[in-house]
Amino acid sequence: MSVFNPRILDASIRDVTACLSDTQKADVLLHALHHLPSEGSRVIMENAIQSFLQVPDVPPADVAKALLLRAKSRLAAGYRTSAQQDLLFVLSSDPANQDVEAIIQSEHLRREMLLREPVGPPRFSSEVWREIALHLPKRDLKSLLLVPHALSRIASQLIFREIDLHFTASPGPPRADNKYKDAHGDRDEQAELDAWHYRRSADILTRILVDPVFASHVRSLSVYAIVSDASHILAFKTGMLINSLPKLSNLRSVHCSGNRELINRMLETMCTSNHRLHSLSLNPVNRSGDIDIPPFKHITHFSITAEGGSGTSINDFISQSHNNLRSLVIKNTSWKFPADIISVRHLTILEFEGRFSADSMVFSEILSTGYQLESLTLTGILECAPSATFRLHKTSLPFLTHFAFKIVGVHQHITDRDLVPAILEFLRDRKDLRSFHLIVPSVDHHCVGFDASAWGVLPSLINLRSLWITFPSDLSPSLAGWLIPRSVRALTMEIMAQPVEDVRFINQLCLGVPPLLKFLGMTNFPIRSLINIVDRSFSKLRLVRIDESVWSVIRSDDGSLEIEQWPYRRIKYYTAAWLESLECEEAIQHMI
Repeated sequence: MSVFNPRILDASIRDVTACLSDTQKADVLLHALHHLPSEGSRVIMENAIQSFLQVPDVPPADVAKALLLRAKSRLAAGYRTSAQQDLLFVLSSDPANQDVEAIIQSEHLRREMLLREPVGPPRFSSEVWREIALHLPKRDLKSLLLVPHALSRIASQLIFREIDLHFTASPGPPRADNKYKDAHGDRDEQAELDAWHYRRSADILTRILVDPVFASHVRSLSVYAIVSDASHILAFKTGMLINSLPKLSNLRSVHCSGNRELINRMLETMCTSNHRLHSLSLNPVNRSGDIDIPPFKHITHFSITAEGGSGTSINDFISQSHNNLRSLVIKNTSWKFPADIISVRHLTILEFEGRFSADSMVFSEILSTGYQLESLTLTGILECAPSATFRLHKTSLPFLTHFAFKIVGVHQHITDRDLVPAILEFLRDRKDLRSFHLIVPSVDHHCVGFDASAWGVLPSLINLRSLWITFPSDLSPSLAGWLIPRSVRALTMEIMAQPVEDVRFINQLCLGVPPLLKFLGMTNFPIRSLINIVDRSFSKLRLVRIDESVWSVIRSDDGSLEIEQWPYRRIKYYTAAWLESLECEEAIQHMI
């Protein structure tokens, strides 16, 4: 019995068409497109018709057939505007085309709309404008709201895909520090801002309740009610929110910072409404009681930031979801790493802030099973000596692009002078590493083997774009600048010992810093005149952070320079949007 190989047919078709002219090939292509299945073939159809129309000397009748095929494909995919443009082109050459008439009747289109002459230059379809708007930062989208154009509607839809609601006034920074200059002045202006947020939240929730189309566009929701409210406003807003949640049919990401009762009510409502959540982030502001998390089946990213508590319900949820989770963030200084319930081998992103106890298997578990990890962030008090584990698994985590290790403190009985050298050998020559953070306490840095030699690994990380590292007292600033990889765009240094002269320190450092540096952060570094340092030393700098204060660097066309201090609320809630507008996306980890 002869066996037929289907690939022989493919090869025969290729060989035959290779002998034809371009016009004949176009004829074969048009014939084949009539047999193309309508479902799942729009991209193939678009590419094929585009290439067909570029062939010269194609008969007008065949051009009309090709445009009709593309119009049908676009209508099936919901792109009515671009489909009508194809139909109009066919009618312009053949006003009596029966195929166009059939499509107009079946799709309930109006012929007079197709035949209407444009009053200006050719316009893009809404689909094209939407694709353009998808690449704009949020600040530019807000500007488009003022444009009397289809872009205004598109920008509105894109902006409200992500909604943040502030139910209660956020606490400001400690008064004693006085590091922030309040953007709105005295208490009256702060109260006016809070009232504005109350009205805004009510308006958005009302729109969700009465407008199903608006509600269907919402993909991400963040709720902030981080302080107690003695009035009935919070209860009223919570009631509106609970009634609105079932309307958000396409909600995929949720963050909530609030009390335990608010979080539990939100989670219960979303679970009852069968929301297909992919991302869940929780920040309970009170320590009383655990959070009851329903069994969401589609969660791939989970984040919990808390203080105290047993974490039993959190561990139960992580255990139930371990097969689906790809990103996990746990921040609680009282908790140990739950190695027995986390499936590290499934994760691509892992961030843990807590205790690294003597009996903890966190380092062994992560380095031995986290083959798919791309981002690893570890923060906490060290009560163990993990240097041998880093040495043992030197070649593990092959896909790592972000590594952060912040030692908050070292237990008095722990001395692991090989820890930092072992970590540096673990990371040396990793060309895929884009972000590296290494922070050690100044009082315990000798216990973990940190000194100026730690900076010696930096030149081997040739594609690094984000660096946050402790600056040791035995390192020369003039040498440090040249050790930083030329690819770095965001740099933060934890200064271990304050320099005697800030200007001299910066002048020595800037001789070798990367030329395209856009973000510079320093802690434990008092500066007397920030604008003079920036003006003299850094030509591309867009953003500066000194301890907890942040300034934008504004350069005018005439060469003058200004600095604008960020208000507290911008730092706390809107950092990501502002970094995007300043083209400083690499600094997002430096602002947390």
